[in-house]
Amino acid sequence: MGLDITIKEVQEFRCPDCGKLVTTKDVNEVSVGGPGWYDFLRSINYYNVYGESDWYGKDMALTDEQARELAEYSVKKIWMNNDIEKLVAVALLRGHKVVVNADW
Repeated sequence: MGLDITIKEVQEFRCPDCGKLVTTKDVNEVSVGGPGWYDFLRSINYYNVYGESDWYGKDMALTDEQARELAEYSVKKIWMNNDIEKLVAVALLRGHKVVVNADW
């Protein structure tokens, strides 16, 4: 079985009074895969070779810095397609979260 990754732009809806997260809405997504992504997943501590990470199959919201690193990694290390770069740029511009979900 290979590595399948879904990268999503997610809008959060918070309570205007207390700021607590009420719900989220997926706005856009890109699906990618392949062994070249393991290095990036390790760099954000989504996955490590010792099995200490508990993110397998779960959504992990990235910080703005991690999202920028994802965009750069996708263009420079994986392929010259900029779908991920566009998704990240638009998500950050809108104030949305970038979320990663991986299954292998």
